[in-house]
Amino acid sequence: MSRCPDARRAEARIDEVLAKVHSIADIRLMYIAARNDSAPPLGVTCKHGDLECAGNVQQLCAAYYGRHGHSSAPAGGDPWTHGWDFIMCQNKSPADIGTEELAERCLQEAGFTERRANLTRACWNGPEAGPILRNSAAEALRRKAYKSATIFIGGAYRCTHDDAKWYDCPGGSEVEDFVATVCSTYFRYTSKWPEEICGPQPSEISA
Repeated sequence: MSRCPDARRAEARIDEVLAKVHSIADIRLMYIAARNDSAPPLGVTCKHGDLECAGNVQQLCAAYYGRHGHSSAPAGGDPWTHGWDFIMCQNKSPADIGTEELAERCLQEAGFTERRANLTRACWNGPEAGPILRNSAAEALRRKAYKSATIFIGGAYRCTHDDAKWYDCPGGSEVEDFVATVCSTYFRYTSKWPEEICGPQPSEISA
């Protein structure tokens, strides 16, 4: 939820994690909202009001077109970089999340090309907006993500940050704890241990 203080705190923690593991990681956000067909134009109700719904859509569109608005990732960057930088920019001005003015500023700060920016604006101002938010909310519901923020790594539940507290976090909730989980998940999927990122391979993790 784009205007949720707990989400911003969790995203700040994950930003530190990504600084260490960005080259072996990908990131995608889901947004908690209630389907409400009588709430035009998006068809959902957001806990922190209409501005949050607008912010959710802006972030979803930025994430999608930041990744897919061009044939390749930016030089020296990762495919998700533009969308994530857009969110980090918005989080610096939480009272303005959901406004057009902040969204425009963050498109520039996140390094969107003119083409990417035009696609992203058309997304949040056009017919894509409702479906992209409803689909995200439906996925959060399927995954039983009822609290903001709920963190999954490799598709598996990992931790919750709610009411300014981390809880139900098998493996811990510090930056290095999340890094360790990303590294072990990467190994599980690839059978490779990136020592230059993750340090020496733990003895309990063997090929």
